[in-house]
Amino acid sequence: MKHYVIGKNSVQELVKHAPERVIAIITSHTDDDPVIKKLLELKKPLHMKNLKKLDELTNSTSHQGYVLEVKKRESLHVEELLERSKDKKRCLVVMLDSIFDPHNVGAILRACECFGVDGVIYSKNKGCKITPTVTKISMGASEIVPITEVSNLATTIEKFQKEGFWAASAEISSKATSIYDFDYPEKTLLILGSEGKGVQNILSKKSDFHVYIPMSGQIDSLNVSQAAAVFIMNFKK
Repeated sequence: MKHYVIGKNSVQELVKHAPERVIAIITSHTDDDPVIKKLLELKKPLHMKNLKKLDELTNSTSHQGYVLEVKKRESLHVEELLERSKDKKRCLVVMLDSIFDPHNVGAILRACECFGVDGVIYSKNKGCKITPTVTKISMGASEIVPITEVSNLATTIEKFQKEGFWAASAEISSKATSIYDFDYPEKTLLILGSEGKGVQNILSKKSDFHVYIPMSGQIDSLNVSQAAAVFIMNFKK
């Protein structure tokens, strides 16, 4: 299955960080376009297609006329992600549970990259995969942030706990502590659930802590990607 990165900013970020992954350039723009001029320096095949063809190719209308066919980025193994964390005094890894909206996943990845999160974990079966839309919304962060795809989130929590991480489940419940009263452990696995159902009960039970964001406005909740940014910023402060 072919893998595409779409959107002007996402394309440029990928070329900046991993030009060796580019297989081909696919665009509706002419070769005098500044972005295309830069891409042509990679000496990769150039395919001209109209916007309708690009829509069909990427299953999206958000490509802005810029598409790269790329070698799929390999997911890190859990053990690799844990190994990277060993020598870090402070480390934050974000786990996504049942978040299926690609716009939310993309926005979360963008926040993770902006604030220096050490890794993101998602389930093969309970969540959105890294699609062209995710890449576009993330502004290319999906191609930069260390990402790990796992089969079982519950056993993954246990692996992290054995290596010195403390699991904190983001949820509104009687046992949850306000993030303003919560001191993040130096190594934290932050679990974010879907806006509808929240974190699965089995994951909540395995968590060491439960945290929530108090609301003081008239709207009673944040979008999950907005909440993710708040949780991450509080760890990084």
